[in-house]
Amino acid sequence: MNIDLAVTWTEAQHVDLTGRAVVVIDVLRATSTIVAAFHSGARAVIPVDTVEAARAMASRLERGSAVLGGEREGLQIDGFQLGNSPLDYTPEAVAGKTVILTTTNGTRALLAARKADHVVAASLANVSAAAERLHNRDQDVTVICAGTEGRLSLDDLHCGGMLISRLLEPGVVRELSDGARAATEWFVSNAGNAEHVLRSCFHGQRLAALGFAQDIAFCFQIDTTAVVPVWNGHALVLDEVPRAPASAQEATGEGADRV
Repeated sequence: MNIDLAVTWTEAQHVDLTGRAVVVIDVLRATSTIVAAFHSGARAVIPVDTVEAARAMASRLERGSAVLGGEREGLQIDGFQLGNSPLDYTPEAVAGKTVILTTTNGTRALLAARKADHVVAASLANVSAAAERLHNRDQDVTVICAGTEGRLSLDDLHCGGMLISRLLEPGVVRELSDGARAATEWFVSNAGNAEHVLRSCFHGQRLAALGFAQDIAFCFQIDTTAVVPVWNGHALVLDEVPRAPASAQEATGEGADRV
């Protein structure tokens, strides 16, 4: 298995994803929100690039079947039912519904990955389940970190390194690109410090300043669900009943609060 990592969605646009399995990561907050939506019973999540495209998509769906979610500059978009806070994606808000989502970084990363053979969304909440799915496919992997406005974001790098570490097995040869090695070494050197990484990184500090400290606390929890959203060519969906993941503490030595 060859493992590559793009540190931003803009870099991923220039990477050949043909025949590869791709995992998209935007811990703060798009993929954490997507995973939370499915954990709460969402039927599907459709990532779109622009606010206008989101509204147009909603107008084509049956009334009451979809909700609009997303952010610009971290804040909920006017006229949208939901923002980009995973705490908003409760069963009452999204169960049985299609979420049409547009964000500054994460949905663009998902759209950049669409030409890959297999695409999943991951966050710290489902990192072990996502890694297990990729491991079982035994396919070359590219990790796409969304980044923040075209620049590296340490929260995504930490999660990417954690996921790659789950794919490494004693005695099994994995070929890691420089990006994949850098992410893994960053994670190993900061193992047990996911909370500090998310709170201290640039994007974490900006979200806290906007009043989203509770989102950060939610997003640094590890392996709280086994749902793995998968791109089906039109939307992210769940295509199998999730199984309970192994405890994060056993897997990495990191503590993991449960929600």
